[in-house]
Amino acid sequence: MNIVVVPFHDWRKIILEGCRTRDAHFIGELTKTPGVTTLIINRPTTLLEILIKKKPNLISGKVILAKSNFKLYEIKKDVYLVDYVSKNMFSQAFTGYKWFINQYGNKQYLAFIKDCLRLLNMESKYCLLNQNIFAYKLSEQLHAPLSILDAWDNFLKFKVYKHLMPQIKAGYHTYANRAHFWITNSKDNITAFNKAYKPKKLVLIKNGVDVQRFVQNTVLPKPKDMQAIPHPIIGFGGKISQLLDVALINKVTKLAPNLSFVFVGQILDKQVYKQIIKRPNVFFLGDKHYDTYPIYVKHFDVCIVPYVVADQKKSGANSIKVYEYLATAKKVVGTNANGLEDLSEYVYIANTPQEFVNEINATENKKAPLVLENHSWESKTQQLLNLVNNASTN
Repeated sequence: MNIVVVPFHDWRKIILEGCRTRDAHFIGELTKTPGVTTLIINRPTTLLEILIKKKPNLISGKVILAKSNFKLYEIKKDVYLVDYVSKNMFSQAFTGYKWFINQYGNKQYLAFIKDCLRLLNMESKYCLLNQNIFAYKLSEQLHAPLSILDAWDNFLKFKVYKHLMPQIKAGYHTYANRAHFWITNSKDNITAFNKAYKPKKLVLIKNGVDVQRFVQNTVLPKPKDMQAIPHPIIGFGGKISQLLDVALINKVTKLAPNLSFVFVGQILDKQVYKQIIKRPNVFFLGDKHYDTYPIYVKHFDVCIVPYVVADQKKSGANSIKVYEYLATAKKVVGTNANGLEDLSEYVYIANTPQEFVNEINATENKKAPLVLENHSWESKTQQLLNLVNNASTN
């Protein structure tokens, strides 16, 4: 089976931070699956971006085809990567994400991708798995034998992309016309996407967990930046984004001065970060590589998901972190939204700040354990491959 994957995240970023996102997890499992040849079409970039974001020399492998600004790497057996590094640095700097959208329609880039498909004997038989809402021009022009959109989250609900609403809508409409079917990560998205875009077929494949990474019973030393933080530690591991319920967080940290609230993750929305009151019992430890992050989770006493519940504020998310928390067997407390409503058998749901405080003050987890083999990324990828096989034979 030949799979051509268009991830949302730049491959260099994935290497730099670890395979922690949905697109990276799917790619990781595909590249481990016998009988699958994977071609990754990397996000276009520039030398300036590579230097500014400290991402030089991260792609390893043998260059087996090169032309102008394009290269085809053989990463390992049956795994290949198309990389496009543009010299047009100023255009990217001035137009931002619109530059990426336009470059996915670059005729030279498209021609090189087709050359790669021919070289790898994939041209007439492959599945295009597009996980990037901004890469719709690629799906539009490649005419893949089988085309899938991974419509994870609803990008129309992200404030950070507000200036790109026309392009995002155009992307969804294009995928509705071009893709043979969509997959998505939440029930909210199924309702919203079916109503707005009516894709030919829409299948729910929720997020999963890297079981081996989070289940290991080895006791590892507490990270240095956690050593001075007193227990009980109430931990959140994830992006600081619009999904966080700031009002809830501020009330809970005030009501529970005896608890330490530790946030581990990247700050995506600076306004959200500024609104969180920096009380003496609140600690921000910054972003961590995915190889290191599980150590932090294992030193949490309770894991939390204090997400917004209002429909207009949600983004169709199905939080990966929840499955990772549950794999450690820690107590998990969250709000009734963003996929947690379907996990009430395993997660403690709090509807008010006081309920939240009551739950995090008791660290013992009395909920049923998650059946991990049903929620592993391996099982999620197998769901996808079963869909591809069925579509290919019909």
